[in-house]
Amino acid sequence: MSEFYQKIHLIEDPEELATLFLRKISHTQELTYPLNPFQMLVDEGVQFAIRDFGKLEGVYIPAENENDIPIVGINLNRPITRQRFTAAHELCHFFRENEKQICPIGSKSAAEVFADRFAAALLMPEYELRNQVDARKVQGFVTFDDVVDIAHFFGVSFEACLFRIAFLLQAIDGNTQIKELRKRINSYKPELQRKRRGLNRVLLYEGLIDSYSYALHFVPNDFASYVFKNNYIYNDSRLEGVDIDIESAAEIITDLRLKHQGSEYCKEENEAFLSIAGHVAMYTYIFASPVPMRCSVFDTVSLHQYLYSCFPYPEYGGKFRQDNTVVVGAKFEAVDYQRIVPEMLKLEDVLKIVFEARKSEKVSTYIKEAVKLHHSLTVIHPFGDGNGRTMRAFFNVMMVRNNLTPVYIKVEDRKEYVAALEFADKERDYALLYELFFKAILRTSTELIR
Repeated sequence: MSEFYQKIHLIEDPEELATLFLRKISHTQELTYPLNPFQMLVDEGVQFAIRDFGKLEGVYIPAENENDIPIVGINLNRPITRQRFTAAHELCHFFRENEKQICPIGSKSAAEVFADRFAAALLMPEYELRNQVDARKVQGFVTFDDVVDIAHFFGVSFEACLFRIAFLLQAIDGNTQIKELRKRINSYKPELQRKRRGLNRVLLYEGLIDSYSYALHFVPNDFASYVFKNNYIYNDSRLEGVDIDIESAAEIITDLRLKHQGSEYCKEENEAFLSIAGHVAMYTYIFASPVPMRCSVFDTVSLHQYLYSCFPYPEYGGKFRQDNTVVVGAKFEAVDYQRIVPEMLKLEDVLKIVFEARKSEKVSTYIKEAVKLHHSLTVIHPFGDGNGRTMRAFFNVMMVRNNLTPVYIKVEDRKEYVAALEFADKERDYALLYELFFKAILRTSTELIR
């Protein structure tokens, strides 16, 4: 047994406990920042789960016997910096507690305070925090702008970083009482400042996704098919402005799916219903078993055919546009129609490399490549209509055929999705899209659990 495990229950100082643990893991790996508390849990034999815990930050459930494993729950709805802090906090409970620990937001019990101090010391070790502060301080103090950068370096919230610098290192000028610091934080608006400085949290999400890959494994099943056909499709259709009531639409859509052009509802004035019925057909194709072990950008043709399979003119489906188009509201110019096939072939070469390497690459790397392909296809804009729905469906083809959780973007996230696409169009920077899809994958994975 290592020195760390021998001393755990003798240590009453959370700073000392965190230092001893970091020393233990540094014997087998180089410590690089931001540290990954999710992987620390996994490496210690603790399984964690992302769930909607309402007003709880997290929960720790110890193993009941030697054949059981301890489990940590982390709130899906909290920012990634808070989720990381919770992971470190629950790791402390694993080291010290033998009973179930429920951690409400804002809890101040002695055990919770100890675990919070451990988490801060683990994610922001004093020696490295001093290095970061010393590199920036002027006349003994760092500015709030400096704290934004230091918090980004450690992958923690601005508030957690500011408090640690103020109270541990006394390197914040002015009134540092907690109430006054919080007023200063509110006035400074650190989240806005972070975005203005172009700082993103992609690396933090990569750490979470790669440590959580065991929970993102996906095989099509009836329950997932039901969830997508009853939740996703209506959200995705509303992203495109199709807004109908799910209950009133069910009978009509069923009739269209069964009878296609023979349905009495197969009329142009019923376009909203026709579109959703085609959407259902797309996902029947995506979730079909057995799952094909190949993937091609030209699968978008089949998807588009399914999308229009219930329209009065199904032959429109799968046909590349034969003229140039202006995408309303977009920050890009769609590819000239004569360049559609050559550009698709370029992406085919990229996808082939990505898909062949899927088992050897990190899950987050594959997802990022799939996001970039998704964006590139929206820029090519190969079809006259239905590109958004088709390309989001193709992203899920890439996910399902790599046995990864498919995703859907909620209608309330539409502005964020459009803004991320536009940012990628304009800046060739995919960070906002990466973050959006990482969050969507985590959310969808919780909804597909029976």
